[in-house]
Amino acid sequence: MPWRESCAVDQRVSFISEHRTGLWTMTELCERYEISRKTGYKWLERYRLEGPGGLADRSHAARVHGRARPQHIVDAIVGLRLERPSWGPR
Repeated sequence: MPWRESCAVDQRVSFISEHRTGLWTMTELCERYEISRKTGYKWLERYRLEGPGGLADRSHAARVHGRARPQHIVDAIVGLRLERPSWGPR
């Protein structure tokens, strides 16, 4: 049997459409698609809230950076650095 290439979004849409037929239980579908039930329910919820667009891959990048500083503090530091170029490392 030749390999069939498909993208992740197509597989998720297929998963949702098969779930909507009601022919299989969630456990059977998740076994068939080789995903956990937690992932299956996550895809269903995303589809319910956002439609087909919710099934696209999402970024894993942090939304909030813990080391980020407020802009007024950054501006003050840059201002001091420009005002006193002899301060700081050489």
